[in-house]
Amino acid sequence: MSLKFLRLLFLVIPMLAAAQHSTNIIATLDADQDVMTIRQTIVVVNDSDQAWNEVIFLDWANAFVNTQTPLAARFAQDFKNNFEFSSDRDRGYTRIDSATAARYNFSRVENQPDILKIDLDNPLLPGSSQEFRLNYEVKIPENDFTSYGVTSSGNYDLRYWYLHPAVFKDGKWDYFSHKDLDDFYGAPLDVKVSLHIPSALNATSNITTITVAPGKNKNSYLFEGEGFQEILLHLDKRPGKFTYYPTPQATIVSDIQEKDLNFDEKLKINEKITAYLGERLGDYKHDQLLLSDRYYRESPVYGLSSLPDFINPFPDGFSYEIRMLKTLTRKWVETGVRTNPRENFWLQQAIIVSIIMDYQEIHYPDLKLAGKFSDFFGLRSFNAAKLKFNEQYPLLYLNTSRLNLDQAITTPSDELVKYNQELGIPYKAAVGLQYLDDYLDNDNVEQAIKQLYQLSNNRIVDGHDFQELLEQSSQQPTAWFFDDYITQHQRMDWKIKRVKKSTDSVDIVIKNKSDRVIPVSVYSLFNDSIVSKKYIPGFIGDTTVTLSRKLANRVAVNYEKLLPEFSQRDNYRTLKGLPSLSRPLSVKLFKDVEDPTRTEVFVMPDVGYNLYDGLTIGPRFYNGNLLSKPFRYSIKPTYGFGSNKLVGSIGLSYAHPIEDRDQRLFQVRYGAGANTFSYEDDLMYRRVSGFMNLAFRPEDLRSNMRQSLTIRNIWVNRDRDPASPVEDPDYNVFALNWNHSDPNLKRFFSYNVGTEISAQFGKVTGRIEWRKLFKDQRQLNLRLYAGSFIYNDTGDNDFFSFALDRPTDYLFDYDYYGRSEDSGLFSQQYIVAEGGFKSQLEPAFANEWITTANASYSIWKYIFAYGDVGFVKNKFENPQFVYDSGIRLNLLQDFFELYFPVYSNNGWEIAQENYDQKIRFIVTLELGLFIKLFKRRWY
Repeated sequence: MSLKFLRLLFLVIPMLAAAQHSTNIIATLDADQDVMTIRQTIVVVNDSDQAWNEVIFLDWANAFVNTQTPLAARFAQDFKNNFEFSSDRDRGYTRIDSATAARYNFSRVENQPDILKIDLDNPLLPGSSQEFRLNYEVKIPENDFTSYGVTSSGNYDLRYWYLHPAVFKDGKWDYFSHKDLDDFYGAPLDVKVSLHIPSALNATSNITTITVAPGKNKNSYLFEGEGFQEILLHLDKRPGKFTYYPTPQATIVSDIQEKDLNFDEKLKINEKITAYLGERLGDYKHDQLLLSDRYYRESPVYGLSSLPDFINPFPDGFSYEIRMLKTLTRKWVETGVRTNPRENFWLQQAIIVSIIMDYQEIHYPDLKLAGKFSDFFGLRSFNAAKLKFNEQYPLLYLNTSRLNLDQAITTPSDELVKYNQELGIPYKAAVGLQYLDDYLDNDNVEQAIKQLYQLSNNRIVDGHDFQELLEQSSQQPTAWFFDDYITQHQRMDWKIKRVKKSTDSVDIVIKNKSDRVIPVSVYSLFNDSIVSKKYIPGFIGDTTVTLSRKLANRVAVNYEKLLPEFSQRDNYRTLKGLPSLSRPLSVKLFKDVEDPTRTEVFVMPDVGYNLYDGLTIGPRFYNGNLLSKPFRYSIKPTYGFGSNKLVGSIGLSYAHPIEDRDQRLFQVRYGAGANTFSYEDDLMYRRVSGFMNLAFRPEDLRSNMRQSLTIRNIWVNRDRDPASPVEDPDYNVFALNWNHSDPNLKRFFSYNVGTEISAQFGKVTGRIEWRKLFKDQRQLNLRLYAGSFIYNDTGDNDFFSFALDRPTDYLFDYDYYGRSEDSGLFSQQYIVAEGGFKSQLEPAFANEWITTANASYSIWKYIFAYGDVGFVKNKFENPQFVYDSGIRLNLLQDFFELYFPVYSNNGWEIAQENYDQKIRFIVTLELGLFIKLFKRRWY
């Protein structure tokens, strides 16, 4: 090999390594049709060591083409119905020009219409390039779906509006479909965009503006830049919507506003943040940095973003600073740490949140999470008011841990439940980095992040690269972090089992309540001050550590709460003479953040109502704080102002989570309860029950399917009514129920089978519910119910019989406001149970068997037509056919509904007297059910 050839080889190799894809786009917007006509030239460079037989392009604009795409499926899974009900005019698509389609061998990846594949006639060899000339139209969707698209006022926020080459990594194309996770993953691209838009619009981009040519009918723009992973455009009728902040690091272009700050104050804040990020990570990759308010709202500062403008408990400028810090850090990391953002979601998020935490600790170390509110009288005694700003991160993560919804940090983002995707995993990952940094006791973590940022200049990186960089500089073992902390979802929990004191030292026996092999910190304390701190290696079972007793009066595990531990209530022991003082009693008003050093009892007023007791008011004593806990109790002694009697309830339960995701059994909960209220004027009932519930959930926590097996035993004692004696006023019932539900936006399905056994009777029941949502926004609801007595020794008493329209509720399961009423408003309360009829027909009960079918179909919006049919069989009588029909106003499904009977066995009810007494209603006042309705997207 000649010297001349070697020189040429060494000259060419760096050029190939530096080569990357490039594109030239000529785009013209038709604002009347919301269509962008695009002529695009793409030069694709094979920068790998393998030949390519195909090229993959991301065509995320086509994710809106119909309701069968992965994006549409994601919307339905999250109960977002606006896309499902939208018209073709409101959706988007990509339409390839016929001449272009004839020129290349186009195809869509199966089940991924937003991924475009071009099969090559000849393999594209390593180091070589190929040019593609593509003409196509992009229909811009309404921004109601993802907040990107055309707004109701005719502005455009555009992302994913063109064809972009996918990433080729490790011998294959690395791509995924649009799922509204804000995680576009395109290969670096040298960009030139010639944009032509109506003159009423002004364009802003993340790409540097080279030329602006305003005209009478259209404005033209030329944007150019190198190494961009996506092209963003904001087309707005308001000139000057975006403000330019020239900082030494980069020019920030932003429409994030703060009316209480002037330009110079905002510029100073942005210079402060960019200087910090430049020091922590390195220079930003481009000269210009676009931060839109839409981009901020993709990942806002939760809590702060919910406060109205006139409430600001923080220092002047802090609200703007923390928003810009979050947004700038996210943009800096997403641009500079090039990784698969779906598979390595945790890596970017851990870096982002960890950097924000460090910034907060440097510049606002004493700032409380509640700001100035923490000093207000009546609030300052709450633990929540004492939390520092950075203490929110482990607290918010623990929410899913307590609910047994924790997922491994390395879980891809599209497999995370919404809460974990938005809060749980980013916060847990960042807290883990903080803990790792404290454990190493040097700046190795900070340096490894900076090196990873620099390494990303040359190639795609992942968690393994971060691990290698960290291990190269660390003297302490870090395998526990990568092999355990980020890959396992099981709870982390330790406890001090016992202490043995000597004259100058103390032996502490620590129990690891989980199988997580993670180092843990042990402290000696004097009151709340740290005397000494020691890390002990990870262990299984029990271990003993010895600390000096000098100046110490307490010992603790994980005292600084650096590790997101499941429970810290057993992490403290006193070295004083009375062990009972380890966690003294504390009684507080209302809920609060848990104080693990105290045994807490919360008290809050409880208000209720039923027809016989009237308004009930009293205290509620309970141990539940803002986070769920395994053992819970509630004691509610209340006074009924209508009955002038003491009523109320008591309940306690324990939940045992099953953390093995390979098992469908999700949780076992068991407990007991008792309550007493009036069931009629001057008549009381007393109910005592014990239960065990086995809850099942699929391994995929995003699935809406739930199953449960419930075993109950209910004992009821009732006062006798002399005017209407009951043969058996007291009874005991054993109940067994299996329930399956799979609620989804397009289709709801559930069924239930159960049995009840008592001395007086035995019965079996079955129920099926099916709900279908059609493309024209109409809805069909079907419900089938069947029940039969195994034996029935209750005589002529229908108290335990199957009810056609209004169950007697002998187990006191339903929230009747007037359970014994057979006339008047409260008798018209409707609960969907047993026969499910709305009209009050005869026979109203079945003491042998019953079968019914209930259906409703939407006529217009919330107005439905309903119909019920069934057979009622009583002893010694032939089965009787019953039916009814009418109009249903479904104002809020299962919460607020009205039923207007029209025709039934009783004839034309709408024309009969006292029609107002035939109308039935559903009104749910239970706040917890409303909260559950809105939480379903998050969990």
